[in-house]
Parts: sequence; C-alpha cells; structure tokens
Amino acid sequence: MSIEEKKEIDAGGAHAAIAMALHEYLGNNVHDTESMVLTINRVSQVYSPWSSKAFMLREIPKR
Repeated sequence: MSIEEKKEIDAGGAHAAIAMALHEYLGNNVHDTESMVLTINRVSQVYSPWSSKAFMLREIPKR
C-alpha cells in the first residue's frame, strides 16, 4: 500500500466523520428534543475523611 493510498483511506474516514457531524447538526437525526436548560442544585457539604488533615499529617521523623 502506497502513501497516497493511505492518505486516501485516512481522508475517507475524515470525510465520513464530517458528513455525520453535519447530518447531526442539521437535525436530520433528531430522536428527542432537549430543553437546553441547565439546573444546578447545591448539595450540602458531606464530611469526607479522605481530605482530612488528621489523615494527612504524620509524625515528624527523628533525625
């Protein structure tokens, strides 16, 4: 397989990806509609011992 044939194969995959992206973007494959609303709810801080200083600090090594 020559370099030119490899470039053609690679370009074919790129062309297919671009075609599929355009197909999706233009709405030809819409199976549901989204409200495009993002809701962020604050969650109360739950105690997590993995970041506790008590577990991070160790005894100072003796010299």
